[in-house]
Amino acid sequence: MQPCLPRAGTHGILPPEAEGAVAARLVGCAGTMTEQIPLSDRWWHRAGRLALGGVAVYFALSAANLALYERELGKLTSPGEMISAGVMAGPLQERVRGGAVIPPADPQSDAPTPQPSGELARGIARHSSELEGLVQGRRVEDVAYIEVADLTRVVAGELNQSSPDGPATLLAPGGIIELTPGSRSARRNFQPLTLDQAPMVVDGKLYISIKELEKLADAQVTWSEQRRRFAITSGGTTIGAIMLEDMFEIEIDRSGRTLATSYLGHRIANWGCCVGAGGNTPVGIFHIQNKAQWAGWRAYWGEYIPGGSRRNPLGARWLGTSAHGRETGRAIGIHGTNQPSSIGRRISGGCIRLTNAHAIEAYDTIPIGSRVVIHE
Repeated sequence: MQPCLPRAGTHGILPPEAEGAVAARLVGCAGTMTEQIPLSDRWWHRAGRLALGGVAVYFALSAANLALYERELGKLTSPGEMISAGVMAGPLQERVRGGAVIPPADPQSDAPTPQPSGELARGIARHSSELEGLVQGRRVEDVAYIEVADLTRVVAGELNQSSPDGPATLLAPGGIIELTPGSRSARRNFQPLTLDQAPMVVDGKLYISIKELEKLADAQVTWSEQRRRFAITSGGTTIGAIMLEDMFEIEIDRSGRTLATSYLGHRIANWGCCVGAGGNTPVGIFHIQNKAQWAGWRAYWGEYIPGGSRRNPLGARWLGTSAHGRETGRAIGIHGTNQPSSIGRRISGGCIRLTNAHAIEAYDTIPIGSRVVIHE
């Protein structure tokens, strides 16, 4: 068979008069090869189609994440609405080294009543009937509080209070209980008592530490770690009490690169995430201690990058935890990302990255104080 290309000269360059012949022979050769091996059967053509398909999927996912990012960005009306959190980080495209978060001055200020949405909302709806008959309360700095009005269900009494911030009197079968918000001084049947924790007002409602019922109402209070709820027994009646922060638990699997959310002991969501390279994401039991929308980020070279900027790696939402990085000793958070391709990898400086959609859903649903379990 005659070769497709004429042999080159001694210096590897064809003489000018041979260029036309070479071009004609190349055309003929290409036609012969096309007839012998169909285009669709060539390995490089099949590989190219697969590669183009993969690239198309990647850009489609990235575009969806960017569309959500820009949609949420459009909700911002002024930089003054952003809560600042700074992270010291290295100059990497996909990995943020270190992590020094500046939490909000008031950790509770950016934690409105949860408004579940999406997958978490559907999971909560499936199990919400289990709350029937339970007294619901709140945890503040790991102290469990229940609403004083709910004490009437426990002690079969009546609450009298002229204003949310004013003194309250609970008329119960065992006597008269007098409380004052913010004061550890109380009275039972006109006898003074000193409480371990002062009553507090949250959202216009008066709350008292659940353990104080032992002093005020001769109640027996027990805690079940397995069920993560209290049992209050008074006068032969037992009623369950559950704290909002004990309803949820986040479990992060470093090896599996997953973040699972449980509600009332039932797993309701399991998302892919990005965790810290090596051992940067610490192992242990922690809790959510602050939250922020569009947190600002301070780069290691000192530049402040505001929330909502495409250069900001924290994404749309931030949930700060009580964990600290193994290498840097700085705060670890669960947050969105401007790099969706990092999800499922182990490359961060210690923080846990979610897609912006999942970070927003977690922010709207999971309250401050919720437990976070990180394991290998």
